[in-house]
Amino acid sequence: MTDHMQDQWLDEEAGPVVPAYALTRGRVQPSNKAIDLVAIVTATGGTTPVSLDPEQWMILSMCARPKSVVDIAAAIDLPLGVVRVLVGDLHEQGLVQVRPPANVSRLPNAGILSEVISGLRAL
Repeated sequence: MTDHMQDQWLDEEAGPVVPAYALTRGRVQPSNKAIDLVAIVTATGGTTPVSLDPEQWMILSMCARPKSVVDIAAAIDLPLGVVRVLVGDLHEQGLVQVRPPANVSRLPNAGILSEVISGLRAL
């Protein structure tokens, strides 16, 4: 390896720099399509294998309390696509649960909207 190439992958303070695609072994899609940006991830608390990558350990420790995928990515400073793949791997191993976010509110039905419009017109 040339000195220039070695300098590219070495940060003197942080140590070796690993390109994001190496963390996912080149994969760009999570195994579970339900893992979107706002999906909520929670650690299951099961037995954790020793073979996890450091980034996966960070995700597990963060998800002791429910966290969204976008919040995880921001906290560990990794691209969203990489975090989605890593969360997918953890989900396949049964180490995390992934669910859609809770609906904050329901949209009113058409009858209620019609009554509101009628009431406003009556004013």
